[in-house]
Amino acid sequence: MRRPKTVEELLQENRPNEYRALVNHEKYLVIDKVGGKNRRKRFIGEEFNFRNDFGARFYGQLTAVTDSTFSLTYFDQTMQKNVNRMFYLNEVDLIFKRNLKPGIEYKFNPLMFLPFAFDWIYFKRPPWQSTGSLALLAGIEVGRVMIGNRQKFYNRIRINEKNRLLVFQY
Repeated sequence: MRRPKTVEELLQENRPNEYRALVNHEKYLVIDKVGGKNRRKRFIGEEFNFRNDFGARFYGQLTAVTDSTFSLTYFDQTMQKNVNRMFYLNEVDLIFKRNLKPGIEYKFNPLMFLPFAFDWIYFKRPPWQSTGSLALLAGIEVGRVMIGNRQKFYNRIRINEKNRLLVFQY
C-alpha cells in the first residue's frame, strides 16, 4: 500500500523555490493587484523580467531580496559578462510575465489562398473580380497573425496605484 504524500513533500516536488523559502524563512517578491485575490510570487532563483523607470529592460535570475531592494544576475550586452546588480523596488516600472522576442512573427502560408480557390470553383468567377473575397482574405490573415502572436498580448504589468511590488517573508 502506498501512503499519501504530505503537503511538504508535494510542495518540495512541484515548487522547490517556494519550499526553500518556506523552510529557510526567506523573503520573496510579490506582484499584488490592489483589491484582487491572486498574487504573483517571485522567489530567489527564479527568472525575473522587468523594465525600470529609465526604460532599460532587465532579464535575469533573482539572487537576493531585502526589505526595499532585490538583486538580479543578468547578462550585460555591453560588457559581455554576467553582472549582479541591486535594484530598489520603486525603480521598477513594468514587469513582464514572459520573456518574448519583440516584434510580430509572421510566416507565409499558401493555404491563405484557399478561399480564393473555393470562390473560383463554386461561384465560377475569378477572385480578383470580387472585392468581398479580398476583404475575407485580409480578415483571415489578420486573425491568423493575432492567434500566432497571442502570447505577446497582455504580457506586462504596470506598477502603479493598482498594481504594486512588495516584499514578503515566510
